[in-house]
Amino acid sequence: MIKAGFGSVEITPPIGCALQGYFLPRVSEKIHDPLFANAMVVDNGNQRICLVSCDLICVNKEVVQEARTIVKGKTGIEEDKIIICGTHTHTGPVVDDEDPVLPGWENSRDLKWLSILPHYISSAVIQATKSMSETGVACMSGYEDKVSFNRRYLMKDGTVKTNPDIGAPDIVKPAGPIDPEVGVLAFGEGFSKISGVIVNFALHLDTIGGNYISADFPGVMKKTIKTILGEPAGFIYTSGAMGNINHIDVTRDKAKTYEYFEHASRIGRILGSEVLKTVSRMENFSRDIKIGGTKITVRLPLKEYNDESLAKARRAVFAEGSLHNLEYLSGLAILRASTLGKGEVTTEMAAIRIGDTAFVSIPGEYFVELGLYIKKHSPFHRTFIVELGLDSLGYIAHKEAYAQEGYEPVSSPIACGAGEIIADTAIKLLESLI
Repeated sequence: MIKAGFGSVEITPPIGCALQGYFLPRVSEKIHDPLFANAMVVDNGNQRICLVSCDLICVNKEVVQEARTIVKGKTGIEEDKIIICGTHTHTGPVVDDEDPVLPGWENSRDLKWLSILPHYISSAVIQATKSMSETGVACMSGYEDKVSFNRRYLMKDGTVKTNPDIGAPDIVKPAGPIDPEVGVLAFGEGFSKISGVIVNFALHLDTIGGNYISADFPGVMKKTIKTILGEPAGFIYTSGAMGNINHIDVTRDKAKTYEYFEHASRIGRILGSEVLKTVSRMENFSRDIKIGGTKITVRLPLKEYNDESLAKARRAVFAEGSLHNLEYLSGLAILRASTLGKGEVTTEMAAIRIGDTAFVSIPGEYFVELGLYIKKHSPFHRTFIVELGLDSLGYIAHKEAYAQEGYEPVSSPIACGAGEIIADTAIKLLESLI
């Protein structure tokens, strides 16, 4: 018999904070919709596991470690059985500690708010722990292939370009696939008695833009789902492998325009409806299941640099009007690598299982090809990638993308081969939970 509980604590920063997500920070002018830390705790009488998703562009190691320490002290949940992640909204506060070394990012973090963030996160977990009750659990996948697009395209000149102009005549085809799986793990006794859901989908949270604080389309999903399941129902959204996936169909008519928040509203309702349809099809809610969690330290290669290349990188990044060109992006990668270490960076990955469903954390923006590889080779019936879990190292692409170049691999501080190291580590991590 298992028990499960959900908790949710608002983490919206004050208006006037800097927003992270683009090359330069923006000053927030309004709260369009609030941000939350959403937590789930599952207990089988012998151990507890925990998953927390924050409506933030990422979570950094310092916040994660402090939150885990508090959670362990207050609830007894061991660190290796906790996954904390960000959804990757581009309309939330500055969290990462690498961009402030770049021009325009000085003093961009709200340090007072950031110091409270681990307590917000742990409060959501404590709330989830106190709300635990006996429950069943079921997992099923929906399908949606009309709202996400691989954003890297093969062009007629043989190059691969990220986000080419809409309607560009030299587009040949997408350079890779999407992942249309809408993963849904539901707790309860049937459609009429659902206490909470965890949703997983591979799509970049960058559908809005502007200077308003927002959770992006997962916030709309949450409202859509709660309209039917009821306000008390818990909701957690985790981003799948979406490093090269976004919401823009660049092959469409260039003349078509969208109003502010139209993409987020549409995608949130479509995915929310798919979740509800999937939950309504669930019949067998198991009560006697295995749970578990584990984590591992991983060393990933960084792009190489020396004093000369660092100086060149600074000139490229600080040069006026250099934004977006390849020299700027290459320089950005080197400067970011220099903040992470020399030769390699040490990070963490974690995995939790709930019955025959598993979640595995990835410390960055992972390419969909690698996520699909993990899913295919996982020993679990269903496996969901949790992007930006426990750490945030930037884009983590597969080897082919590094050869093709383009925005993501060029701007990443992570060296070629790291994506495959993570995939192999994830599979071993999942196998250890069987």
